[in-house]
Amino acid sequence: MKTQIVYFDGSYAHYAQAGDGGPPVVVLHGWAASLKQWDWFLPALANAGYTAYALDLLGHGQGPRLSHDHTIEDYVDYLSRWMRALDIRRPVLLGHSMGGYLSLRHALDHPGAVRGLVLVDPLYSYHQFYSPHQFAWRLLSELEVLTLGEFFFRHAPLWLIEASHYWNERDVADAPAALRRQVALDYKRADPRIIQTIPTISDLRPRLGRVTAPALVTWGCRDQLLSPNSFESLVDLLPAAQGYCFADIGHNPHLARPQSFADVVLAFLNRLENGSGELSEWPSIAAAIPTDR
Repeated sequence: MKTQIVYFDGSYAHYAQAGDGGPPVVVLHGWAASLKQWDWFLPALANAGYTAYALDLLGHGQGPRLSHDHTIEDYVDYLSRWMRALDIRRPVLLGHSMGGYLSLRHALDHPGAVRGLVLVDPLYSYHQFYSPHQFAWRLLSELEVLTLGEFFFRHAPLWLIEASHYWNERDVADAPAALRRQVALDYKRADPRIIQTIPTISDLRPRLGRVTAPALVTWGCRDQLLSPNSFESLVDLLPAAQGYCFADIGHNPHLARPQSFADVVLAFLNRLENGSGELSEWPSIAAAIPTDR
């Protein structure tokens, strides 16, 4: 796997690539994360015959900073322009959390341009948040609160971020030490202005029936940020979707249980490339993978 930079339209993108010549899979990280959290996964995709890409989003990792406040539309546009620059056509989009939102938005904005979707604890509506988080979301629509949040984001010490991993023992605390450290480092190096995206994220529920690409929705059954019931609802809202829930795992199953996560995703991708018939006719994803580990 290699990381590189591509320049386009007066901007640039920092991304990683593993494999070449196979069907493209584009991996999108979540809010305050980076492509580094997928270092372990891209080689697995390449070994399975795919060309895997992971992108540092605006304000994240080594991606470009903006001179103005971030909005979700900036991210949506940036993703499209980067894929055009690399001539990535009809990829499978795999997105975690906010990356799941961007995957859905791209599929909605470009009908027929996505071969499939893998949505990992995806955000698609503020109604997914538990009541205290919904209250915080509304507060973050106020400029003064956004400014305060940006201050704390900028000045929170690394040790405090790392310590916060253990508040939810079923989430990042279960991840390998190197991944836990990377999560903390990604928070610290993210542009604090990414918090400005929060009030600009629209509710996708009214449009989800238009997403025609086959989709796998996978999530942690103990997600304490977004309601697990919301992911079951998403499976029902999408015209062609299957769901898979990781037992006893929180918002980051790809970090907490990497091997099981890879098994689930590769089973879906294999059926997408080699299967026949409608998605509704496929056996359950759970039947095609080893026992959860």
